[in-house]
Amino acid sequence: MYSWPSSLFASITKLAVKEQWRGKGHGEALLKAAIEKCRTRKVSRILLHVDPMRTPALNLYKKHGFQVDCFIEGYYSSDRNAYRMYLDFDDSK
Repeated sequence: MYSWPSSLFASITKLAVKEQWRGKGHGEALLKAAIEKCRTRKVSRILLHVDPMRTPALNLYKKHGFQVDCFIEGYYSSDRNAYRMYLDFDDSK
């Protein structure tokens, strides 16, 4: 758990692209828009969860600076786990 008295946090809870539209940059555009919205609202940290088996999503988040915080067994179901990931914004920006 993270706590800073004067910080704002955001959580991406659902970012999905229909299968026929994947690989065309739509997911990246959505993620960039969410990051920029958080940045303009002075959010300090964005949190999200991702299934470790969803390699393209995991790679997209890493590409944009998200880091794995921890592994959570059984997050989605008894046989589906998750990584909790975060992106911190530099206060100097």
